[in-house]
Amino acid sequence: MSAIDERHARYDQMRQDAPVWFHEPTRTFILSRLADARAWLADAEQWKDADRAEEGALVRTFKPADMNRPGERDAGIGWMDEPDHARVRRPIQAALMRRVATMKDDVVAIVQSQLARLPDSGFDVVADYALPIPIAVVGRLLGVDTADTARFRAWSEAMISVFEPNPSEATSRANKLAAIEILEYLNRAMAERRAQPRDDLITDLIAEQAASGALSDAEIRVNCLNLMLGGNVTTADLISNGINLLLRHPNELAKLRADPALIGPAVEEILRFEPAVEGAQRIASRDLTLNGCPVRAHQVVAVATPAANRDPAAFTDPHRFDIARREAPHITFGAGAHICIGAPLARLEAKTAIWGLVERFPTLALADPRAPAEWRPTGSSFHGLARLPVRV
Repeated sequence: MSAIDERHARYDQMRQDAPVWFHEPTRTFILSRLADARAWLADAEQWKDADRAEEGALVRTFKPADMNRPGERDAGIGWMDEPDHARVRRPIQAALMRRVATMKDDVVAIVQSQLARLPDSGFDVVADYALPIPIAVVGRLLGVDTADTARFRAWSEAMISVFEPNPSEATSRANKLAAIEILEYLNRAMAERRAQPRDDLITDLIAEQAASGALSDAEIRVNCLNLMLGGNVTTADLISNGINLLLRHPNELAKLRADPALIGPAVEEILRFEPAVEGAQRIASRDLTLNGCPVRAHQVVAVATPAANRDPAAFTDPHRFDIARREAPHITFGAGAHICIGAPLARLEAKTAIWGLVERFPTLALADPRAPAEWRPTGSSFHGLARLPVRV
C-alpha cells in the first residue's frame, strides 16, 4: 500500500470512529465528514483571524509575526474577520473577476508557449510545465514585466514552505526575505501605476482605492502577494496532480481524449480526488458542540479536505477516479465567505494546461510506470508532486 493509500485508510477510519478528532500537538479539532466540513466553513459567525486562536494552537504560527510596513500583518483577507473581510474582499474579487473574464486568450497563449518549449524526448511535468504556467499567468494578471518573471518564480519557491509547521530558522529567514522583497516590488509597482496606469489588476485596485477609499496601500500589496503565492503553488500542484492521475488511470485518459468536453468535469474530479490543499480552519467564536463534541471559544476547528472529498456519504465509490462523475461538489476551494478568491482563474488554467498537454502529446506516458509518485515531503498545507518525469 502506498503512503497516499495509507493516509486515506486512516481518514476512512477517522470518519467512521472519530469524525471530530482532537489533535493535541496542534490544539486543533479535525473534521473528516463532508457535511460537517462544509457546514463549518460556511458558518459566518466563526473567526478566521489566527490571533483569536488559543495559546499553543499551531495556526497562530501561520500568520506572519511581522511584515515590512505598518498594517501589512493584518491586511490579507485570508486572516480577516467581518466587517473588514467583506470590505476588502468585495472590491478585490470584483476586479479579479473582471480580469479573469478577459484572460482566456492570455492563458491559452502562455500554455502554448510553454508547450513549444517541451522536448519530444521527455521532460518533468512539474518543473518544465506545471510551475512556469501559473507564474506567467499571475505575472500577466498583475502586469509584471517579462524580465521580472524569474524573480517572481524564485520568490514563489522560497515561500512555498510558508505554511510548514515548525519551519527551520533558515526556512523562516528565506520566507520572510522573499515576502519583504515581493512587497517592496509591489510597492514600487503601485507608485509606477499611479504615475502611469497600465492594463492590469494593480492599476484596477489603485483606481478602486481612489474612487471609494475602500482599500489601503497595505491591503492592495498583501492581497496581490497572496494571489501570487496561492495562485502559483496550488495551481501548479493542480496541473501536475491532474496529469499524474490521468497517466495512472489510462481508461480515464482515453475517455478525455475521446470527448474533450470532459475537461471541465475532469478538473473537478482532480480537485476532489487529489486536492492541492490539505485543509482550512476556523476559530470558534463561542462555546459550541460539534457532533456531540464540546468545543470552547478560541479553539481551532479544521477540515481535512482530502478526507471530506472522499466521504462515502457524499460520493459513490469515493476512492475511484472518475472524470465523468456527477455528484456533490468538493470543498477543495473551501466554502462560505472565505471560499478561494482565485478559484475561477485556477480552473481556467488547469483546463487549458491539462488538455493542452494531452492534446499535444498523444502518446504521453510516465517515464517509469512502475515507479511510485514522488510527492513533496508531508507537513505542509499544500499537497503536490516534487517531480513527474514523462516520456512522449
